[in-house]
Formats: sequence, C-alpha cells, structure tokens
Amino acid sequence: MDVGRFFSRRRADFLTRPASFLPAEAPNIDEMLFAPVSAFYWRQHELWDGTYTLDDLLDILEVMAVARENDARARESH
Repeated sequence: MDVGRFFSRRRADFLTRPASFLPAEAPNIDEMLFAPVSAFYWRQHELWDGTYTLDDLLDILEVMAVARENDARARESH
C-alpha cells in the first residue's frame, strides 16, 4: 500500500443535511467497514480474504459519499 497516498487523502466536505428521523444503528458491526457490503458493492467475505485493501475501502466510501451527495443535490434541484 502506498502510505503516502493514505495520509494525503483530502476530506470531501459536503453540506450536513438534517435528518427528519433518528437513524437506526448497528450495535454489533462496524458500519463503516460493512458499508460497501450493505450497498451491494462488495461481498462480506471480501472484507477478510485480502480482496481489498484499506485504501480500497477509503476509495469506495468516498465514491459512495459523492453518489449520495449528488443524489441529494438532484432531489433538491427539483
């Protein structure tokens, strides 16, 4: 893994939108780690078998955040 790339990642700063509900939380799993699995990008066994690296996890989380932000912006524009 290229450590320099990991530590030079920039934060994606999006608006914070208030939720109209109290979201449920998973008390027994790491929701950040399982986010690509619950979004059907990855399979659970791929978290543990070496298929993906920490850098891959950070990349997919960023892609997912950008997609959510673009969806929210599209909804707000109508």
